[in-house]
Amino acid sequence: MKSAPFEFKPLTVRAAMDKAVIALGSFDGLHLGHKAIIDTAYDLAEQLNASLCVFSFATPPVSHANPHRRILLSDKSERLYRFGAMGADLAIFADFSEIKDMSPEDFIEKMLIGRFNAIATVCGFNFCFGKDRSGTPEVLKRYFGENAVCVDAVMHGDAPISSSRIRALIENGNVEQAAEMLGSPYSIALPVSEGRGDGRKLGFPTLNQFPPENRLVPKFGVYATRTYLPDGRKVLSVTDCGTAPTLDSRQMVRVETHMLDTSANLYGKTVKVEFLRYLRGEMVFPSVEALTRQVNEDIEAARAVFAENN
Repeated sequence: MKSAPFEFKPLTVRAAMDKAVIALGSFDGLHLGHKAIIDTAYDLAEQLNASLCVFSFATPPVSHANPHRRILLSDKSERLYRFGAMGADLAIFADFSEIKDMSPEDFIEKMLIGRFNAIATVCGFNFCFGKDRSGTPEVLKRYFGENAVCVDAVMHGDAPISSSRIRALIENGNVEQAAEMLGSPYSIALPVSEGRGDGRKLGFPTLNQFPPENRLVPKFGVYATRTYLPDGRKVLSVTDCGTAPTLDSRQMVRVETHMLDTSANLYGKTVKVEFLRYLRGEMVFPSVEALTRQVNEDIEAARAVFAENN
């Protein structure tokens, strides 16, 4: 059975309004460049007394082009939460495979105007759409005139902020610079799964989270992190990304977090972990005693990071 080409997520009572300003983009990671687009669309919607709709993709196009790589910076639920927090009235998640071969004109006339009552659009400087990426901001201007707004690049250093730059930084463990472009630390929010209990036996109980196969995991190694509990508390933590090669031969990629000065039974609960600083690479230890010594050193290194930032 074919999937529906669009999924609608009303976020406010204004979602039912009969005219819309539509922010267009993949919005993977919702970095500062994406924020500039949505903020501009919000202001334009206020001026035109229209609803603000964000048009995105259930799975961003980059994932379709790289189906066997861990590449996504955010999942749909994370983006949905952020869209609402940024003032959007409606989120539209498109199935990329269903619309990628539409002509730019059909996409505008049948989708943006015909289905979503668009009276204005806002996109980034490098936005392309339609068959063979032939749709450009100039095509949008033919339909919407001055209400087709193209937002300039937001720069970091001497280059525009982009999801691809951020991915490269995270893949290399440079989560601090990635945070500068994201506007906040890179994070993963996933349910806590029951693990083997190795950490608890060593005196360092951990939260085990298993990212989907397409979700970007930071460079394997140990990080100073901040963990957000379901009750709203934020706690300091140390997180190991990787396959736990010393104690587990299954080679399963996981995010394994030890909370400092806090304990809680969180099995089945969704917990967000923010990556603050890379501490060291993943290692294979000759003994459990050597692993225990290193974990204690990691905890002290993480406390030093927290002391610097407080």
